[in-house]
Amino acid sequence: MALGLEQDLVNFTDKLRFNDLPPNAILASKMRLLDSVGVAIAAFEAKPSKIARSLACEVTGQEVAQIWGTGKLAPLEDVAFANGVMVRYLDLNDAWRTKDAHHPSDYLPAILAVAESLALSGKDFITALATAYEIMCRFTDNVPFNDAGWDQPVTGSIATALAAGKLMGLEREKLMHSIALAIIPNLSTYQTRAGELSMWKGCAGPNGARNGVFAARLAREGMSGPFNAFEGIFGVWNQTLSGKKFDINLPDFTSPWDWGIEQTNIKTHAVRDSCQLPIFTAIDLKEKLNGKKITSLKIETYKSAWEGAVKDPELWAPKTRETADHSMLFSVACALADGKVVPDSFEEKRFLDADIIDIIKQCEVNVLDEFSNATPQRRNCRIIATTEDGERITAHRIVTLEEIKRGMPKEQVIAKFKENTERYYSPEQQNDIINKVMDIDQNQNLQSFSENFRFN
Repeated sequence: MALGLEQDLVNFTDKLRFNDLPPNAILASKMRLLDSVGVAIAAFEAKPSKIARSLACEVTGQEVAQIWGTGKLAPLEDVAFANGVMVRYLDLNDAWRTKDAHHPSDYLPAILAVAESLALSGKDFITALATAYEIMCRFTDNVPFNDAGWDQPVTGSIATALAAGKLMGLEREKLMHSIALAIIPNLSTYQTRAGELSMWKGCAGPNGARNGVFAARLAREGMSGPFNAFEGIFGVWNQTLSGKKFDINLPDFTSPWDWGIEQTNIKTHAVRDSCQLPIFTAIDLKEKLNGKKITSLKIETYKSAWEGAVKDPELWAPKTRETADHSMLFSVACALADGKVVPDSFEEKRFLDADIIDIIKQCEVNVLDEFSNATPQRRNCRIIATTEDGERITAHRIVTLEEIKRGMPKEQVIAKFKENTERYYSPEQQNDIINKVMDIDQNQNLQSFSENFRFN
């Protein structure tokens, strides 16, 4: 059973220790936990969040964890899904985009739930989280699942199964089985993110996390999984990528490494990752326009941003919240009209308002080879407005991969957390959560850690 990529994944998972992680990676883990809690609590009242919580069975006993904000104890799979849906709903959690795209923090609540249920330490949790992030980011760098029609949970479920298995202390053979049990029964297609988008867009990743936790639990109890999950005749390579095999380039611990947990983009705006830069660019343009009316807009972008945020006709006239937060057209129009794109922009259905629709109708979008060829090292967005008097006004923004890797400063992450949770926590509660998260690596028992996030 120990073939190819499966062997590499188990080797990496089994070998990684907390002391292998540099200080920046440890800090990055804390920042992503804090950010995830913030965006989850901000989405607490959203319909998908309520649905996920309503389906979670309240239980006590072993292998349970807490649904954030509630104090409700539920089985691990239910907690993984419910907390993950809250993290993902606003599209404000972290993202990584190179050859593919991923949202690694969709899977963070599941990993924390397992660590809590087993009363493990903060260091154990950080190590497992870094394991999962590394696997997801390196898959994203190297394997074009999205282009072949397969969605993020394909690899997210594997990463969660291995992180959960690591926390459970699974031996290597059982880790191997957890991979197969995570991926073969649970292949998910990219239809989740095609055309008009539904609530499931924000639930697919958490569902992958739930499946990953269940796979690890099955393997622990002795369940064997399909052999040769990647290399078999009906394995992943043959069924999803026409037989082509890939090396995902995991670290070998012999040289300095840019860890995935440090690289993901902690978002500023509640939209798809490839819409972040257009919003910044549109805000710059709004300032330059200084109130002048426009007659046309030309947006110049790179290929992968166009494919994910422009290509589908539905993105030009969003009818659902989920489609709107994936639409570059809505993102630019809303930023030009309001000077911002925030969660309330979607809850108030700004995407259906006449002024927004009128701006979108004035747009054309062009993919420039020079912008496409510059990715992923440099992402470009240029917006050219023509005003009523014929003047052309341009805003051009560039973000580099190095800037993304440096990430949002700690102070800005904390400010984002406070803004997202001010409706639910007092300033004293906010500061207490921040302190608890920043000291999580000093915590020797996480069993009741999510109690810190409770507000009702």
